[in-house]
Amino acid sequence: MKKLLTLCMALLCSSCFAILPNPHIYERGTLVVPENYSFSASQKLGIYWEKLKSTSASPQAIILINGGPGMSHDGFHRGDGNGGYLKDWLYALRTDFDIYYFDQRGTGESSKLSYDILSRRNIRLYGVENICRDIEELRKNVIKKDKIVVFGESYGGMVALKYAIMYPDRVAKLVIHDSSPSNEYFTHMHKNFSEMLAVLDLKLPGVKENMVTSIQKFDKNEVSNAYNIEITGRDFLSIILNYTYSMRGQVIIAYMVQDIALNGRSDILDALLGSMIGREDEPSFFSLPPTIVLVQTYEMLDEKVVAAVQAGPDYQPWNYDWLHNNVLQSRRDFREYVRLNEFKGYNVISQLSKITAPTLVMVGETDFICPPAYAQIIKDNIGSHCRLITIQNSSHSGFVEQNEYVVGKIRNFLSGYWPGYDYREKSLAEFSSRNVSREEAIQVWLEGAKRLAIGGFADF
Repeated sequence: MKKLLTLCMALLCSSCFAILPNPHIYERGTLVVPENYSFSASQKLGIYWEKLKSTSASPQAIILINGGPGMSHDGFHRGDGNGGYLKDWLYALRTDFDIYYFDQRGTGESSKLSYDILSRRNIRLYGVENICRDIEELRKNVIKKDKIVVFGESYGGMVALKYAIMYPDRVAKLVIHDSSPSNEYFTHMHKNFSEMLAVLDLKLPGVKENMVTSIQKFDKNEVSNAYNIEITGRDFLSIILNYTYSMRGQVIIAYMVQDIALNGRSDILDALLGSMIGREDEPSFFSLPPTIVLVQTYEMLDEKVVAAVQAGPDYQPWNYDWLHNNVLQSRRDFREYVRLNEFKGYNVISQLSKITAPTLVMVGETDFICPPAYAQIIKDNIGSHCRLITIQNSSHSGFVEQNEYVVGKIRNFLSGYWPGYDYREKSLAEFSSRNVSREEAIQVWLEGAKRLAIGGFADF
């Protein structure tokens, strides 16, 4: 059977304008920047931006940098299920800040990369450093303030760290959410997922054992599904990655593997497979946007580190074989396809001491993508003007699933009122309902696909 999915589907990265809930409080526009800042006659790119206007008469400015890489800023908007959105996840900051969003070069409504124009673009210019230069142009020409607050989540946090290193005098305060100071999160993906499964087992006892049992059953062909699709253990490990982004998703994983371990089947798995049947031939469904693959190949896929990882101890249930086949190989194929012989690895650990702005680092307690250890490295290397908060009952999307708590703590930090008001974190019980409907199973999985951009899936 043909490939049914790719874990971060371009299907979810539509290129149409979102329907603004209250257009009168928004502005939008496009800033023209050079593709190559070192070449005066460079091709030009359009950087799309939005501004959510503050209710303050004398607002400060905050710019939000989304994750990915290669994704649009739409993850900061709370969707209404009909192509529009209800409001922004960080809307509460509007009391004191003009909130700026933008689509990174090559993505969303900015000048987009596509496979048919790769040969006409300098693909080495679509990484972190030039995104930072685009932000600086936005600050000077659109925001027009001497200093701005910078918020970055996931890959956007990596960009935010680099911006604060390149332009330390332009950052009033810095907020880093579920991110990493180096490309290790990518080369050690199998290690991080396996180790964080053990951490999750402390909260959801039995999930690790049931996961191992489920993988064994898949490999012995002892798991059935409503569509008679053959799924290996390695396939299953890729299918469930999208659920790891949130605590609710992790709870769904726990219920799924419990059912499979006990009964050799799962209604949740059937729901996911059913949502994919009939869409196998949609190119937008199973092809990754080139910007995702490009950035991960050029900045994340450090072959020297990978060689050391391969020679070192293996991990379970996500092992090196899974990492090689389901993540790394597609990036290597892309590198060969575009003849990309250079590598500019992302690692700012040794430069973090250059960050002078007061910094808040936040990380989910069970973040599989960028585990809490990475947040600790950021804090330790920035120094005493950096605070660290571990968000309980949260994974890789704290500003969504623990919205009141996370945005409240950010407001405390930005206002200088610390520790300030005590915002309540949701309890584990609030994520743990055993009633997983087909609609929720699909919705949570698709939201993970939208946010994670991990990619790669074997043919069924």
